[in-house]
Amino acid sequence: MAAIDASQAQDFGWRVERPAPVRALRAISHFVRAKPMGAFGALMLILIVVVAVLSPWIARYSYDQVNLSAALTGPSSAHWFGTDQNGRDIYSRLVYGCQITAMVGLGTVVLVTVLALVVGVGSGYFGGKTDFVVQRLVDIWLSFPAIFLILTLVAVLTTTSGSGFFGLGRGPAVGPNPQDGPWFWYTFPRTTIVTLALGLVLAGGTSRVIRGAVLGVRANAYVEAAEVVGASHLRIILRHVLPNIMPIVIVMATLQLGTAILAEATISFLGVGITNFPTWGQMLSGRTRDLAENHLYMALFPGFAIFLAVFGFNMLGDALRDVLDPRLRRS
Repeated sequence: MAAIDASQAQDFGWRVERPAPVRALRAISHFVRAKPMGAFGALMLILIVVVAVLSPWIARYSYDQVNLSAALTGPSSAHWFGTDQNGRDIYSRLVYGCQITAMVGLGTVVLVTVLALVVGVGSGYFGGKTDFVVQRLVDIWLSFPAIFLILTLVAVLTTTSGSGFFGLGRGPAVGPNPQDGPWFWYTFPRTTIVTLALGLVLAGGTSRVIRGAVLGVRANAYVEAAEVVGASHLRIILRHVLPNIMPIVIVMATLQLGTAILAEATISFLGVGITNFPTWGQMLSGRTRDLAENHLYMALFPGFAIFLAVFGFNMLGDALRDVLDPRLRRS
């Protein structure tokens, strides 16, 4: 029997399955048209990650190159975003700051997601006394002011030595050495403590949202049917609970990305956390607060970078919520 091509299949009213790359491109194109602000947020995320990885080649100068003769020079062809009080190129420092933004943001999101899934799924699925005890611990977790808890954790975890297990200053000296170069892999140990502190603080609220979603899934008939036929708890969680709450997890992770970046900028502005590498929040602190009155560009470019990143990620989270939530999709 001769094969039927796509045009003949359409004549018979049959649906032709397109290749996976074509379907992916169509989905991306539809997302860009339907949610342009969400597409902007996705573009910001990709741009920050690409700039972070390629920062040693994109930056025009070293992030710590001092040139006092060019101090407080406005934007020019030699220094696109101007220089600070020590003559360091602001554009280059912003580019290197993308390393911190990308690693702290993405690392915090991964840690928050893992912790929130463990706490939220365990509490919501098993219920009873387990749920009561876990939720009271979460209440205590959330009762501390977030900024106070973040500063306390960073101060407790920080040691005089930046070595140890991936920059924690404790345990065996495992992981890259920040002294080996400016590439983002060598910068990773500088972000470990801040990522851990932010992840521990932000996971509490996210676990509450996930618990609520698990309670809704737990009450469905197909979960009860799986229990009746003898399915184990692990199988029910992996096959029925997690796939149904994953859209909420993805949305929460995207929204937490902007929160993590803003929190990191806040503690850097306060002079806590990552102090031996340029960060966007750090560039707004110190002498910048005094000099920005007459040299506005010193605060304008780092502040605008933080604004674009947080705004873009929040828009991406809103767009994903609209796309992944069936009720919002129908509206």
